[in-house]
Amino acid sequence: MKRLHIYFLGLTAALFYACSPYEDRITPADPAGIQLDFSVTQTPGYDNQVTLESKTKDVIPFWDYGFGTTKNAKAVVILPFAGDFFIKYSAYGAGGPKTDSVKVTVSENDPKFFASELYNLLTNGADGKTWVWATDVPGGYCFGNGPGNADKPAWWTVGTAGLRDQGVLDDEMTFDLNKNANFTILHKGVTTKGSFALDTLNKAIKINGADISWGNNVTYNIIKLNNNELTLVQQGDGWRNLWLFKRKGFVF
Repeated sequence: MKRLHIYFLGLTAALFYACSPYEDRITPADPAGIQLDFSVTQTPGYDNQVTLESKTKDVIPFWDYGFGTTKNAKAVVILPFAGDFFIKYSAYGAGGPKTDSVKVTVSENDPKFFASELYNLLTNGADGKTWVWATDVPGGYCFGNGPGNADKPAWWTVGTAGLRDQGVLDDEMTFDLNKNANFTILHKGVTTKGSFALDTLNKAIKINGADISWGNNVTYNIIKLNNNELTLVQQGDGWRNLWLFKRKGFVF
């Protein structure tokens, strides 16, 4: 049995062929002589899993399924999110590429892919969760640094006044799983959209296309994440920077 390992958001899903026909498509031959023949098949009862099969003769296949690409003639891929998606198939022959696409509908976010509790705690799924500075945390300091095992700022400490001086006090960050792993930050009335990659094994997160409030554009370690609290750190050698956030609306 052939296996294909799909890597997405820092996770690995090992997938197997277990599908029934969804759509077979044959197109008329173009002037270059390429007649596309391919199939896209969703697994009954688990429509996040899709089998791609190129049957076009004498070409190099190329698939773009939105969350990755593959050149394999036959591959099993995962579409992690609910929604409508287009799978693009290209066949490269002597006369150049010929392309077609198939629309597929995924009924729900993949319960296997998002099995870790960290996803729901961080995002509240497709509905999203908004995080703000934990200015009322006991001790009053929600940003700063400290020794390598610190769980709160200890050396340099910043609270409400310091955040206001930096212009970040009212920043809001939202994570959601609505058709992608989305990250949005609202800063001084301006919304910046990006995405995030969550490493559930090592409890780390990387923001792409944006950054957390007053961030350092690094991969952050998660040292606390529950329904109401999110503490991120930049880990150094014997030191760490700390960011303490809370769920918007939560009061300590």
